[in-house]
Amino acid sequence: MIHVKAPGKLYIAGEYAVTEPGYKSVLIAVDRFVTATIEDSDGDHGTIHSKTLHHEPIVFERSEDHLVVSDVHAANQLKYVITAIEVFEQYIRSNHMALKHFNLTIDSNLADDSGQKYGLGSSAAVLVSVIKALNEYYETDLSNLYIYKLAVIANLKLQSLSSCGDIAVSVYTGWLAYSTFDHEWVMQQIEDTSVNEVLKKNWPGLHIEPLQAPENMEVLIGWTGSPASSHHLVSEVKRLKSDPTFYGGFLEQSHACVEQLIHAFKTNHIKGVQKMIRQNRKVIQQMDHEATVDIETPQLKTLCDVAEKYHGAAKTSGAGGGDCGITIIKSDDNKAQIYEEWRKNNVKPLEFNVYHGQ
Repeated sequence: MIHVKAPGKLYIAGEYAVTEPGYKSVLIAVDRFVTATIEDSDGDHGTIHSKTLHHEPIVFERSEDHLVVSDVHAANQLKYVITAIEVFEQYIRSNHMALKHFNLTIDSNLADDSGQKYGLGSSAAVLVSVIKALNEYYETDLSNLYIYKLAVIANLKLQSLSSCGDIAVSVYTGWLAYSTFDHEWVMQQIEDTSVNEVLKKNWPGLHIEPLQAPENMEVLIGWTGSPASSHHLVSEVKRLKSDPTFYGGFLEQSHACVEQLIHAFKTNHIKGVQKMIRQNRKVIQQMDHEATVDIETPQLKTLCDVAEKYHGAAKTSGAGGGDCGITIIKSDDNKAQIYEEWRKNNVKPLEFNVYHGQ
């Protein structure tokens, strides 16, 4: 039996701008996971079992490039799992390898006990865990870049707005600088060539760079308890493209801020990191004002203001509109006070750690 895991993620800086090719962001992997277990099937079919959806294992068969699942409702709920398998099997076929029957089980702890998601990129972690499990099962020995690309291809078949930064950090783990690829170019390649050929090509705009955090720096994570709709928020912000002066200015400000943030990482400069986190918050607040979508909700504002009161540098994480905010502090510097005041204001500290791989 093969057992793999893929971590969740949080954005530290560069949100929204990262949806445009070439504009960098910084993310972390956190030690909460989607796990995938895979083993040979005894019969002439395979099964998929999602523990988080409380399904009994569902049977799948193959029809050309697709999986056929008898339970239509379950198939829709398991669409990320199914699409990841289909894309991986296209890769297997393009390498003239034989397909096998297997039983795949998926589990997750990217939500609280009631099932409420923290906003840690569960869809991305599902895609990555499935691709990683199949990679080990078929002994294809894929690089991190190929695992990332296969998960992205599956994601593009399901949605187009994602920057796929959550996929990248789920594969590479730790701290990551990331900029997305030219989506139209990649989509065209998927249509025109085999999966194998798409993997081999350089994707325009793509940048994946592991980072080393400054010594004695810590990330605190606060959760508002209210979910955000990333897809809705990102699509609303994209409307600002119709004002190229504002949108172009936003992109350039975000780009300059994130580049300086990355430099602060590379020069082991915590105060430089904190300065750029505060600057990135201002850039996103300007975007928030222009888009009128409430990226920094009142509860997220409280989260940030409490952290700043105790000398932490804080901002929303990801799309905002709910979910999480982050704070950068020197290790153990006022951490207890921040957590205590967050709790008083109905912000739950998530005492997760940055996950640096197995």
